[in-house]
Amino acid sequence: MELASTAIGVVGLAALFSTCIETLDTLAAAARYSVDREILHTKIEVERLRLMIWGESAGLTDIDPSRPEDESAYDRDFLDESLRGAALRSAVAGLLACFSNYFEDIEQLRSRYGLSTQRQNQEKESTPVMTEAPTRQMLLTTFQKTYSRFQQRTAKVQASTSTFKKAKWAVTDERKFRNLIAELKAVNDSLDSLLPAIRAKTRVQMRTAIMRSNDVDQLQNLVTAADEATDLIAETASLRLEMLSISGQAAAKPAPKVVQVTSSSTESTKRDSNNPSTQSGSSGSRSVVQNLIAATVADHPSPVSVSTALAGDLYDDTGALVIHKAYRKADSLACFSWLVGLPAGETEELAEVQPVSDIVFDLQYIPDHISGVAESLLEVDVIGDRKYAGWSPGSVSLNGFAREATFWKRAPELQKTATPPSWQRITSKQVSSDFLDKRWKQVVQEGLGGDFTEKKGYEQVRELIGPSDYTWLDPEEGYKLRHQIADLIGALNNSIIPSFEEHGSIALVAFYEKIVPNSPFGLVDFMRQMLVARELTLRIQQANQRWYGGITRRIIYDMIAADLWARHMEIKPAGGGYGVSKTVSQRQMHGIIRFVDQMHWPYADEIRKAVNHMLEAKPEEMKVDVQIHDWIGGLVFPGAHFPLTLVGVLYKLSPTLRPHMPTESVKVREANFGLVYPEASYWNVRSVLGKVLAPLSGLQATDHPKVHCLGGWVGPCPSPSLPECRLGLTVSLSTRQPPFAPPEVVSGIGDAAGTTLSSIGRQGHGREWILPTPPEVSHDTVALQTVRLSKAPKADLSAKDALYYTARIDFRLGRSRTFDTFTLYTNSVFIAVPPCRGIHKIDPRAAGRYTFVVKGIEELARISHKGDPATDTAIIVVNATGGPASEVFARAWCCQTGTNAVIWRREGDKCCFKCALMVASPDGVGTGILIIF
Repeated sequence: MELASTAIGVVGLAALFSTCIETLDTLAAAARYSVDREILHTKIEVERLRLMIWGESAGLTDIDPSRPEDESAYDRDFLDESLRGAALRSAVAGLLACFSNYFEDIEQLRSRYGLSTQRQNQEKESTPVMTEAPTRQMLLTTFQKTYSRFQQRTAKVQASTSTFKKAKWAVTDERKFRNLIAELKAVNDSLDSLLPAIRAKTRVQMRTAIMRSNDVDQLQNLVTAADEATDLIAETASLRLEMLSISGQAAAKPAPKVVQVTSSSTESTKRDSNNPSTQSGSSGSRSVVQNLIAATVADHPSPVSVSTALAGDLYDDTGALVIHKAYRKADSLACFSWLVGLPAGETEELAEVQPVSDIVFDLQYIPDHISGVAESLLEVDVIGDRKYAGWSPGSVSLNGFAREATFWKRAPELQKTATPPSWQRITSKQVSSDFLDKRWKQVVQEGLGGDFTEKKGYEQVRELIGPSDYTWLDPEEGYKLRHQIADLIGALNNSIIPSFEEHGSIALVAFYEKIVPNSPFGLVDFMRQMLVARELTLRIQQANQRWYGGITRRIIYDMIAADLWARHMEIKPAGGGYGVSKTVSQRQMHGIIRFVDQMHWPYADEIRKAVNHMLEAKPEEMKVDVQIHDWIGGLVFPGAHFPLTLVGVLYKLSPTLRPHMPTESVKVREANFGLVYPEASYWNVRSVLGKVLAPLSGLQATDHPKVHCLGGWVGPCPSPSLPECRLGLTVSLSTRQPPFAPPEVVSGIGDAAGTTLSSIGRQGHGREWILPTPPEVSHDTVALQTVRLSKAPKADLSAKDALYYTARIDFRLGRSRTFDTFTLYTNSVFIAVPPCRGIHKIDPRAAGRYTFVVKGIEELARISHKGDPATDTAIIVVNATGGPASEVFARAWCCQTGTNAVIWRREGDKCCFKCALMVASPDGVGTGILIIF
């Protein structure tokens, strides 16, 4: 077991996994030579199949186990997120080694497990010729895809076989052999328990394959081979047999192992409603099938009606939403979602990418071909993730929720300026501007080229950055793409060009020698940096991996800058340098006009006039500020820089605003700030006021301009009318950070036997699955009266920092004709529910986790905090269907009470009410609050 205690690489783990599959294949062959061969062979095949599908779900089948281990660059991109840590890989290796260790001692196989070798002549006399085991043939029809992949895989490594695999084995003592099967099953169970995320994927894949099978003999064999009623494979097969029997496809009905959904009689309904403790009374006898497997109901029930399934009907939860939370590392949360019974390749709706109305504002996101290696930047600059935003204004996706949790865990570190570890090249090479221009034009137009080889790429790298710092004993090894990538990373770290993360402007660095006399670097140095970064990006795309050591935030910014320069800047003829493409400049200028028009920005007429003048002017006549040049050239960095660059351009274009350019410092990446004018205010989309007021974009324009969410800003919002805000005042908002419970706290909580409230009502007794009913549309109305700001004391403010304010919002309630005020103490996060497919029900054993109480706007105003006795339940469902202002009211209440919330749209949403409850429950993100609008 030495292997388990040492760090093991990805390739080594894949090789060990392949060895286990081959060993179980040999063991399955031995089971064919026994008295009760069908049952024993099926048992071994099932365990082998479980391990095969587990390996597929873990990503081990995508790794070639025959190639040498590369300690400098693991194939981590192929592995499931939860298996990328060295500690878990070692633990998994230890469990896989258990499979191999069972078969190293030949004598133990005979004495302890009832196996013996066969003599060749006896085999010929006593056994018929079998080209394929009967059970293997039957299982092949159901798990054809899995078996075919492993046939191709094992063919490569069967040349090196152990003593056990070379011999012919037979079972001589079935009782002892069953003990071996039990021990192998325990190892499989341990692998499942060690990695819950992979276990869930494995169960879904196995269930899906079996539920598609129509082979009655094969399904019956799986049922018969089961040792216990709760076996997943056997119960799935049993359910499938039941379905085939009902539909007339099966010749005979097997012994029932399935609990069916039946309608309750009047008497049982009354009895259960009078005795709530019995509503989940039968949960102890229920099988796992009711959680994971079911048959499809022909017609979708009404989303607001109670289930009235006839006796004998079976329920299918296919398409139900599942969420899994895990940490990539100690302070980096990840959320994964999938739909029950559907392969990942068939659930495009879970992509979480929101459409962008204008390509100009698409620049606020890190390009897709760079985002795969930009994790270190996205952890601290969350808004640059294209998957961050939710479908509801001011909300986040599941991915965005994980980003927020990670960001706030690391927020204290953002104030530190520690230099990240990096490696640098010892040598560098001087290159001419002609060489840079020629090579730049080539990589922009052709990429690496259709005739690219590793050797050709190696020569191009040497030509750009000089000879390698290493001498390889095998020259072919030095040509490898991963070494080219490492050399380019070292060259970027060795540059004299300052970090773009600190300067925030590409034009400033590119033309620094024109701005600062005796500059230590010039355009040639800048273009060399861009070319090296571009070459790095192209090779990372070619290698198609997601992890490389040494890619710091500085290098990610270099890659982004090179990408923007390649897409938007042109080489001028006759050595004229680089200039902005006319198409790009016109697009960027029209983007400014669209922004000021939609946002009703102050002094929009001045800005529009300046833009039109620039559109009509000739390039040589234009003299613009560096910040305007960045915008015109499409050289704006994504993430937190984008909204500030946009506003800076507006100030530079307005003669009135220009002298009053905001100079106050704000915490850019915390984004809890805004700009206040006498008639309107504008808030960063991640600020507490931005999130709370964003639903006003759903209001039709009346006497107040319509609110929009554009370019990272929310506005025009009501103005707090501060006396100092005549020409714009930068305001930082004082709030606590959002509350986040760790996954081990929000997962696994809940009383499966809990009592449901009147919100669920008469929806069946303990044997029925429950269709939860959302509340009716509310007629309660609320009006937003005023937004107020009051100065908040901060002890550590410098003279350059923007002042901090506490935000309050006043509301007028329509029905009670009363006023209410919420103070926004917490910068809460609002999660838009992901889609599911169909309408789903609640397993009665899990009813306690879905218990909810509905609160209207008028009732919510009387609840001071989440732990109020009036809300002593799993989930508060806030009925904010009275209009956008009602949703603003609900969000403001969350910010006052210090809670996050899930957002669900009652009409036209792509997620059912049950799955929306799940997202708010401990099975999801655990907010305990579901806002319905």
